[in-house]
Amino acid sequence: MLNTFIPQHSAIMGKRDFYVDDDLVVTKPGVNASISPELKEKEGPHGNVSFIEGMSIRTTPILEKYTSQARTWIHDKWLIYGSELSTQKSAIVNEYRSIANDVSLSIKEPVLPNLIYILTSTLTGSILVNRRSLPLRFLSPILFGTVATSYFMPHTFETLAGKLDRYEKETVPEVYDAHQDLVKKYEELKKEGEAGVEDLSVKLTNGVHDARIRILEYLDEKKK
Repeated sequence: MLNTFIPQHSAIMGKRDFYVDDDLVVTKPGVNASISPELKEKEGPHGNVSFIEGMSIRTTPILEKYTSQARTWIHDKWLIYGSELSTQKSAIVNEYRSIANDVSLSIKEPVLPNLIYILTSTLTGSILVNRRSLPLRFLSPILFGTVATSYFMPHTFETLAGKLDRYEKETVPEVYDAHQDLVKKYEELKKEGEAGVEDLSVKLTNGVHDARIRILEYLDEKKK
């Protein structure tokens, strides 16, 4: 005969009802409504989250704003500097072509061997004053080179001198005027010197002629 054990507290309290308050629950039909942006910002992670190939990518609006501004600024500056660089490059190429054209038009005589003679003269002027003062060491090669150019390439020298005069007149007119005055004085002194040399030559010729006549007369008298 089996004995059934019944706890005393269960016998005393009776059967427990777990659903005694179900009558107070009012059921409502489900509604799918989107939450407000403010609530979404509070409930969700900070920033904007997007999914790319199953991976969540979080972005920050403030960071995106300043990054976009920085990219725009860099792009604009790149375009500006690129255009300026292209302009300067074109200007340099045009200037080089202009200089090369001027040089080719200025050279009237064969470059070789005249250029070798000019360089040799310039180097000679530098060697001769190697132990002299600094201004003399600077001016002597220029003077020797200028004289050599005027001697070995006279037409080229005249063309270069004319171009230098025009450039000097356009940029520094005061220096050009002083230069022209100096050239005029030099030409006057040169003419006076040439006239003096010519007069001296005439006098010398006349003196020699008179001396010869006197010698002949003296010899004739001796013969008599």
